[in-house]
Amino acid sequence: MPRPVRIVTDSNCDVPAELVARHALIVVPSLLNIDGRSYRDGLDLSRAEFYQRLPKLRPLPTTAAPSAGDFEAAYRQCGDAPMVSIHVAGVFSAIFNAARLGAEPFGERVTLVDSESLSLGQGFQVLAAAEAADSGASVAEVLAAVRSVQRRLRLLAVLDSVEYLRRSGRASALTATLGDLLQLKPLLELASGQIIALARLRTRQKARASLMARIEALGPLERLAVLHVAAAADAQTLADRLAGQLALGAARPPMVVEATAVIGTHVGPGTLAVAAVTAPASAPPPTGA
Repeated sequence: MPRPVRIVTDSNCDVPAELVARHALIVVPSLLNIDGRSYRDGLDLSRAEFYQRLPKLRPLPTTAAPSAGDFEAAYRQCGDAPMVSIHVAGVFSAIFNAARLGAEPFGERVTLVDSESLSLGQGFQVLAAAEAADSGASVAEVLAAVRSVQRRLRLLAVLDSVEYLRRSGRASALTATLGDLLQLKPLLELASGQIIALARLRTRQKARASLMARIEALGPLERLAVLHVAAAADAQTLADRLAGQLALGAARPPMVVEATAVIGTHVGPGTLAVAAVTAPASAPPPTGA
């Protein structure tokens, strides 16, 4: 009998610890560098502690990919099982390349997937893979489940400030300066590994209303998560308002997740995002319809 497929990922996926344990996922931590000290993401520093410190940190923390050796060690944990290794968008990080190098000793036993996303945009692909693997699916069937989610995935975010993007080098200084001077709140979408500016709103309230309206326009959803950086109450409110959009019979309630520190250091406190997977065309209408 073939060995069950094992799922490997990195800590940018934001899959909650209870689901990591339930599906026996192997999560390789990214690194966060603060004041000359290196921390393993999700292991050495709590998110609450980090976000409390973040506004006062000068210079801004930097992030780093795990090493190829870290990935090789993770793959060795899987014994002789086939592996599907799903990672943060390669355009944002060296993680995918490190995973590729770490997989070389294992040949065809490791299948690498660029999620073209991050946070639970990546995490929903990981969970689809894990659920398929748990049901006894083959590698090909696991990959089909991942691709299905990837095709139907939307990830939108509202930033409270562009200052953290500017300081981290993820946005041009000119764009960041104009955003701050005008107090604009950018509404962004991550699609196919590219960041797309959808709108710039003048108030937090208008930006979040626009985010909610765009998610509501997607129709019935199969999976839904609200992500935040030090904005738990706002995230829960948004999740409650969108919960009725889950397709009738969807077994997964909305998730509310604080983004990992490696992501939060680039987008800053107050960020709200929604990861949504639209329901297949044949799905019944939302429960609130």
